[in-house]
Amino acid sequence: MQKTVEFIEDRIKWRASQHGLPNKSVFLFENLTDEVKMKYSNHFDEKDSGKIILLFTDSKNNWTALGTKRIIGYNGTKLNSVKLESIKDVDSKNRKEYFEKAEAGQTKLKKIKKRNEYELLITEFDGKETEFITKKGSDFFSLWNIVLMITRLNENSK
Repeated sequence: MQKTVEFIEDRIKWRASQHGLPNKSVFLFENLTDEVKMKYSNHFDEKDSGKIILLFTDSKNNWTALGTKRIIGYNGTKLNSVKLESIKDVDSKNRKEYFEKAEAGQTKLKKIKKRNEYELLITEFDGKETEFITKKGSDFFSLWNIVLMITRLNENSK
C-alpha cells in the first residue's frame, strides 16, 4: 500500500507535536519566511525530496530537512540525502561505534550520555550509511523517533 504525501506529512507533524516540536531550533518549513525557505530550498527539489515538513538546525551551520520522500542534511561541508523508502536502520553514530568497539573488546561497557547525542546514522538497504546532524539531546531523539516511525510505516506497506 502506497502512503500519500498528505498521510506522511500528517504523521510527521503528529509525531513532531508529540516531541514538543517545533521549538527554537526545529521549524515547520511551511512557517518559515520566504527568505529563509529560499536559503534551504536551493539544496533540494520538491519533486525529488517531496514536501519539506521539518527543518532541524544546530548552533553551527549544520541542518537536516525532513521531507515526505527524503531526508536531506548539510554537515558544514557536504550535502547528504537518503530516500525514506530506502532506510533499513536508524541509530546514533556514537552508540553504534561504541557497541562495535565493545564487541571487539576494545572498550569496557559504560553508560552513554544521551544528552550528547547529535549525529543520526541512517543505514540504507544497500548498506550505505549516512549521518544527519541536529542539536544535541531532545532534538536528536525527536528526529530519531520520527525517522523510525517512517521506517516502520514503510515496512508495513510492503
